[in-house]
Amino acid sequence: MRTTALVPEVVVVGAALALLAAGRLLPARRRLWIHLLALVAAVAALALELWLGAAVGTLFAGGWGQDRFALFAKAALLLGLIVLVAGSLEANASGESGEDAGSLPLAFLVVFGGMVAASATSLVGLWVGLELAALAAVGAVGLSSREAGTRLLLLSGVAAALVAAGFAILYAMAGSASLAGLAAALRPGSLSVPLALAVLLTLAGIVVRLALAPVLLITTDAGRPVSAVGAGALGALLLGVAAVVIAKVLSGLDAVNVAWAPWLAVLAATAMILGGLRAVTTRSPRALAAWLVVTQAGWIAAGFATHDRRGSAAALLVLAALLLAAAAAPALAVGGEREPDLATLRQTEPVRAFGLVVLLLSLAGAPPLAGFVGEFAVAAELVRSSSAWLLAVGLLGSLLALVAVVRVLRLTYLGNPVEERRGARVRRAPRSWSPVSLAPAVLVLLFVVLANPISGLAMQGAEALRLP
Repeated sequence: MRTTALVPEVVVVGAALALLAAGRLLPARRRLWIHLLALVAAVAALALELWLGAAVGTLFAGGWGQDRFALFAKAALLLGLIVLVAGSLEANASGESGEDAGSLPLAFLVVFGGMVAASATSLVGLWVGLELAALAAVGAVGLSSREAGTRLLLLSGVAAALVAAGFAILYAMAGSASLAGLAAALRPGSLSVPLALAVLLTLAGIVVRLALAPVLLITTDAGRPVSAVGAGALGALLLGVAAVVIAKVLSGLDAVNVAWAPWLAVLAATAMILGGLRAVTTRSPRALAAWLVVTQAGWIAAGFATHDRRGSAAALLVLAALLLAAAAAPALAVGGEREPDLATLRQTEPVRAFGLVVLLLSLAGAPPLAGFVGEFAVAAELVRSSSAWLLAVGLLGSLLALVAVVRVLRLTYLGNPVEERRGARVRRAPRSWSPVSLAPAVLVLLFVVLANPISGLAMQGAEALRLP
């Protein structure tokens, strides 16, 4: 295999360095060029990945591998990066250009960490990729809120220690750090308490990564939200990286699935219910998007909990749909230093309001959008694997999520702006019909049209994990 397969990774890292230099050199009034440069770089990296990443093989004496799973995971992460950058263009027009421009290089590093994890052939590579992505995502948040960044950094350190401890026990039991060696050494007869503890520690550490975005919502003052890029990197891109790591680790532990499948099913049910309940009780569009992502993460975990090829392919479908919607939603749900009133947003920026509603509906699993396609595939596999209780919990969580989004629809299209409700006389801002905010919604709709070939690619990715 040729080293040209590494060109997409080189483009992503090079773009991060170029964006960092441009942020230092360009004056604030020309920060729009930084966002355009980021968009061009992200699209170029995706095109190169689809072209060069189709090759299958290994490099560096087997330390780096490219297969169909790596191709699917990298393409999904790069698509998430593209919609995040497109959303940042809208945030740039709303007055967040400085913070978002500074966070863009870190968003590229989050994706690079995911690309490292997707091509990793050992526990060391998985840990390095996950930690790089987590540090970059936390750093993107810390640029706009140092206090929130400090809290997340401490929590991320705990997660890193848990994953490292779990990986260390797995290495000690298998005698090898490679994923192939792990699969060969750990057989059903090797199941023991230390192995169950290692799996529990590993899953706990990765789940803490998934909880960083909800923790940010709970601990951060809602009146001063973090930058759109920081929120998208933490709540979408980092979740994608964590899902990639879970898929690769569990593929090496397939022979001892009795040690992890029940834990994963319980975690999936918890995420579905918790995300749905919190979505119903929140009034903030950005917070609603974050809790809907938690529900979707539960569906991803449910797909992997079936511990077979078809269930994992369905989980990958949910992951791709989630990245398309969740990466851009924070940018469309915030304006300047405060979240806009939904009814006012509908009057002043109708295209942006429509784009936000489409993304929220997709995250809630409303048919026939991208999120529904993934959830339906997972639901079918849960029925086939006799996990009716988990399906019932998932349907309840999705119902709660839909109720929450219906309320957003009512506030957006049937409610009156805050100024009108207070009886204030204010001068209406001119309507903005910028099409930029519609791009993520168009990709979500396009996902539905291309659902059949995408599901085929997801199946190829699951086959590359060598699942039964």
